[in-house]
Amino acid sequence: MTKKQPTSRTIDHWPALDQCLWKAATEKATFLEPDGNASHWADATKLQVKKGYGKWIFHLEQEKILPRTSNRSPSDRLNEKSLRTYLKRLEEQDLASQTIVSRLTDLSEAIRVMEPGSDISLLKSLIGNLQKRATPSRKKHARIQAPEKIWHACLTFMEQSIEEISSPNINQSSRYRDAMALGLLCQRPLRRRNISGLILGKHLKMDQGHWRCHITGTETKDRTPLSFYLPQTEPFGRVFNHYLTVIRQRLLRTPASRIEMLSALEGPLWISTRGKLVSDHAFYYSINRISEELLGAPLNPHLLRDCAASALSSDAPKYILAAGRILGHSTLNTTLSHYEQSSMIAAGEHLAATLENLQEQALKRGTPSTNPFDLPFQTYRVT
Repeated sequence: MTKKQPTSRTIDHWPALDQCLWKAATEKATFLEPDGNASHWADATKLQVKKGYGKWIFHLEQEKILPRTSNRSPSDRLNEKSLRTYLKRLEEQDLASQTIVSRLTDLSEAIRVMEPGSDISLLKSLIGNLQKRATPSRKKHARIQAPEKIWHACLTFMEQSIEEISSPNINQSSRYRDAMALGLLCQRPLRRRNISGLILGKHLKMDQGHWRCHITGTETKDRTPLSFYLPQTEPFGRVFNHYLTVIRQRLLRTPASRIEMLSALEGPLWISTRGKLVSDHAFYYSINRISEELLGAPLNPHLLRDCAASALSSDAPKYILAAGRILGHSTLNTTLSHYEQSSMIAAGEHLAATLENLQEQALKRGTPSTNPFDLPFQTYRVT
């Protein structure tokens, strides 16, 4: 197997000045000193930006700009030539246009927090121009599905499993777990890191017979705590209780639990086939796998948040501001982008219904169809 060529440099290979600036920007300050500009960032955000900056350092080395300019500030290395060659390098890696924008945004954010007040207008201008031309690698609106449809598919699968499998094996238990996770995620669209890391007795506790979830601000991306109840419908309670008392216990290799012992359960909510906490990445692939099995198309955790936002903005637009809080969006613009997504879907459905109505009227009149689509409309109807 051919070894993959590196495209980045870890922080210990950065110039000493850059390392010091990054450390100062991302760490909490000591007594009487202000916190770093990126000290409030979530660990995942810090890691992403750090990796992105490492790719810039790699590029500077390849272009022989480093170590010649190691003692210069990061912003001093930004010029039209260095950015042109960096953009060319990214394009030669066959990256999607959105990914290239993301790489440059990571670079911009790194320099912004490392050198507050520095002039990065040239870089910002480049990002803005690329964003206007960038095209999504996949047509997201075509993959949006209604949360009700997703939940119904999960519920049907789990109820059938309860009825037909009295003593599930590990593989059957893991599929039930995945359906339960998908069913919960489509109704409570948490970020993947938060939902995959839910702990019974810590985040999830019984409150007057209902499961209440509380996630502290230190664990959320926007540093704002989240508190809500899990769905309180009878079908959800039935399949969720079965997961806790039978399926989860089977994955833990322990005997089934009794309903009256639910409030005493502790530990990770999602258990792997090895009897341990399901990792963040494993959770991602499990959701993709079970959604493709039940719905015919993979729905990753982030896309499920789009499904929820689109449904809320389409079915209850007056709650668009609430959607932003539920999804943890830091700005209204992020939420409105989902509103536009739902508008596109609604427009497609309206067009489909209109054309179908015209076809029916033509058939009643006995008028030959002049529509270029001569197949039954259901074959290509927008869904």
